[in-house]
Amino acid sequence: MSAQKGSNRMEAAVAMKNEAESLDPLCRTDTVQPSYERMRNGFRVRHLRGFDREAGRFPVRVADQCRLALSAGNAALSEKGASLDDVVHVTYLVKEAGQLSTCGSFIRDMLGDNRPATTVLVVRQFDRSDVEIEVEMVARMPEASLPV
Repeated sequence: MSAQKGSNRMEAAVAMKNEAESLDPLCRTDTVQPSYERMRNGFRVRHLRGFDREAGRFPVRVADQCRLALSAGNAALSEKGASLDDVVHVTYLVKEAGQLSTCGSFIRDMLGDNRPATTVLVVRQFDRSDVEIEVEMVARMPEASLPV
């Protein structure tokens, strides 16, 4: 009987996974949630995207996606006990490098006096056609305050 219950649970888990994958990709959390990678003396926040949760979509304008991605980065850093002041490197992944200039004023406002190293990578496409920009941030923190 125990093997039967285990089999039923496995079937239910597979069914749930298949159902989740068949949903609109916007509903899948991995398309809009940041991921964290611990590094020596800090951590990296990856997959910061400008998803507008109120509208339920990615905005058309790169500047709007950039603003939302940086706001998501600020929230992700805060969740780990860091701030934009702790950011030492920002990587912008964009489809067209020229479009990043539309984000300049918002980037300056968000980062304030902090001027982290910056890398711009031009990519052919993202896993979603409506994503125009993705941001990664590296934050340095004292070893004692690193998130687990």
